[in-house]
Amino acid sequence: MRHKAGRIVAVLLVLLIIVGGGAVAAIYQKNSLAHVYFHKLTDKTEKTTPVATTDKTASSTIDETKLKAQLKRLQFVGNVAVIQDGKLVYQQPYGQDPQKNTKTATTEYQIGAMQNTLTAAAVMQLVKDGKLDLTTPVSKYYPLDNADASVTVGSLLEMTSGLTLDVLPASELNKDVIAWNLANATVTTTGQYNFKTVNYALLSGIIAQASGVSYQKFIKDTLLQPAGVKHTGFVTSAAVQSKLAPSFTYDKASDSASAVTQDTLFQTMNDQLGSKQLYTTASDMAQLTHYITSSSFVGEKYMQQGAMAKEGTAYTGRLTIDGSRLVSRADFAGYHNALAFTGDGKTGVVLLSNYQKDGSLSDTAKAILKIVQKND
Repeated sequence: MRHKAGRIVAVLLVLLIIVGGGAVAAIYQKNSLAHVYFHKLTDKTEKTTPVATTDKTASSTIDETKLKAQLKRLQFVGNVAVIQDGKLVYQQPYGQDPQKNTKTATTEYQIGAMQNTLTAAAVMQLVKDGKLDLTTPVSKYYPLDNADASVTVGSLLEMTSGLTLDVLPASELNKDVIAWNLANATVTTTGQYNFKTVNYALLSGIIAQASGVSYQKFIKDTLLQPAGVKHTGFVTSAAVQSKLAPSFTYDKASDSASAVTQDTLFQTMNDQLGSKQLYTTASDMAQLTHYITSSSFVGEKYMQQGAMAKEGTAYTGRLTIDGSRLVSRADFAGYHNALAFTGDGKTGVVLLSNYQKDGSLSDTAKAILKIVQKND
């Protein structure tokens, strides 16, 4: 009691010493010396309320009425993000899926073959660093029956390797898709385009061998962290998948929707990258696209050499040069994704959907890009 009484007396003395508005300053003016002494003597600490952090968007002059009209015309369900001059200016959920799941600006989706863009960008980083050569035969990294020197790293990127794989994968999430692909892949005619996911599955393993770290770590260190994304990762388990927006398929004949089962989803994942499959948000995908097309990454020369597909060539999931635009799209077990950016990658739109009835998501992305460009 004596100790407590002494502390109270000391406080009173300090308040008496402070003249004029000093007593008020001791209590309320947090930057004043009197306030500091007051809290030291009373052994009180500042209590602050944590500020919730959100993904902030810069100011924008986008005509939202026209943007939403395009989304309504498509009956779009999902998330949209827009970047203008390198800055995120718009990110919103739109529409409702059959289960009316709540969506926020940071709702996460699987992106399917759109991940090929990031895989190709990672390959070109290694090419720029001198750790990988597109002309190197795949046999340097993996033994393949009937594969000659024409089956190169570059042919995997272009999907002209002749590799094919028609075996149906298991519905349990595969942790080692490369071994499964090697065990089941065959080589047909090299030099002809044939979209087969085995090509990019093997590229993920080649990235690991060339870099000395796992594919996941290289993607994180080379792309995700430098781009500053916060809501992107790998679907390594059912627990991770359960946190993403669930996907649905639509049957036009019966005008009905069905939720994609976990078995179907995992089987589709195993046909691509298994547990290496990426999830992301619309805003993160916009930031990633902006980053890999910027001069601070590998530069235009290397991107066009391997991470971009030329206009009119077969689709691989990479960024496609479509006139003055860069576009990409992917349909994956009920997920439907598309993006359209200006050629310099500074302005663009990303659409990620978990339920699409009809229409072209790619055309809608291009239409929204025009709206955004008019307001640049």
